[in-house]
Amino acid sequence: MTDKFLTFDTLIVVADKFAEFTSGKPAVTLSQLRAMLVLPEHMVSGPVQLLPGQGLSDLEIADLLKQIAALDPTGSRWDLTLFQNLSDRADAEFSHKRKSCNTLIGSPTKVAKDTYFLDLRIDQECELMGDHQTGQHVQGMLLVEAARQSFLAVTEKYLLTSMAEKTYFVITSITTEFKGFVFPLPAHIEYRVLSSNVNERRHKYQVEMDFVQGGESRTRVGCAFTVYPHQVITQKEATLALDAAKCALASTSAKVPARAA
Repeated sequence: MTDKFLTFDTLIVVADKFAEFTSGKPAVTLSQLRAMLVLPEHMVSGPVQLLPGQGLSDLEIADLLKQIAALDPTGSRWDLTLFQNLSDRADAEFSHKRKSCNTLIGSPTKVAKDTYFLDLRIDQECELMGDHQTGQHVQGMLLVEAARQSFLAVTEKYLLTSMAEKTYFVITSITTEFKGFVFPLPAHIEYRVLSSNVNERRHKYQVEMDFVQGGESRTRVGCAFTVYPHQVITQKEATLALDAAKCALASTSAKVPARAA
């Protein structure tokens, strides 16, 4: 009989909000891992490889690596290779998010003509997880938002080189097919440009994205959108907003009964 506490080779690490996922698996929350780091040496059959799951922030990951480096400088207990090889989160200028926690994707990489690759990089503090987490899987709206950020990031980084001025994205359509659950494990997005129509006035695209986990497409998102110079669309938007306000006021006035004399 062994007195080792940890006897497996790899341990999945997820954010605390994904605690339900860890039940019955070689998986722990970040809080649980931090408690394990100070276990006596004889209780860990190392080195245990740590596999980064979803929900961890960049700051939490940096702090974890720093803590392990201090407690296990020789790497005899914990193997951090997979954490150290994590892709960078996409820049705010590409995801169009001011707060880093709200960026759900890694920086895009071009892998072939009209084909791109992005890691899924969920932070549990993002705006879409601010209320609660239901079940063990990643909620569908997180994937839809990650897809939206993906077409922003790919287009901004690779396809707008001829558009020097500030731009404005207008979505024409989004279709989503949920083929299976995506769990808080490593996953990536395979992004394909299906068609493009570009001129001096605007860039028009139709794209398709597969969320891949365990070698299978779990969710497919199709999107059609157009990119305009910011000044062009803001003028049109202002006109439409004024027309909508006038229509609402006219509709309200028509429904208000006349006051009695």
